[in-house]
Formats: sequence, C-alpha cells, structure tokens
Amino acid sequence: MKNAKKILTSLSKNLNGYESTSWLKSENSLLDGKSPAEVMLEGNPESVEKILDKEIKRIKSKKK
Repeated sequence: MKNAKKILTSLSKNLNGYESTSWLKSENSLLDGKSPAEVMLEGNPESVEKILDKEIKRIKSKKK
C-alpha cells in the first residue's frame, strides 16, 4: 500500500488530475500492455514505480 500511495503522490505533484487519471487507466507497453492501475491492483506496484519517473518526463514533454 505504501508504494501505491507514493505513486499517487508523485503523480499529483507532477501532473494535473486529468493527466494522472488518463495515465493510470491507459494501457502501457512498458507494463506488457496493462494499465498502471491494473498492475497496482494485481499487487505489483513496484513495476509501476520503476517506470514512473520516465513516464512523468514523457508526459510533461508533450506539453511543450
């Protein structure tokens, strides 16, 4: 549960609510086509944590 809270905190500090929600619900090739939310619910938030910083940077770079 700590990892999930850490992930959500990081998202809220770096992205707006829409971006965070969209990212959490979208299929992700870095997670074998599963959404980050799905992976976390399956009990593997560590996998989401590993890609989080890279994904935040990718999403932020689209804003420019």
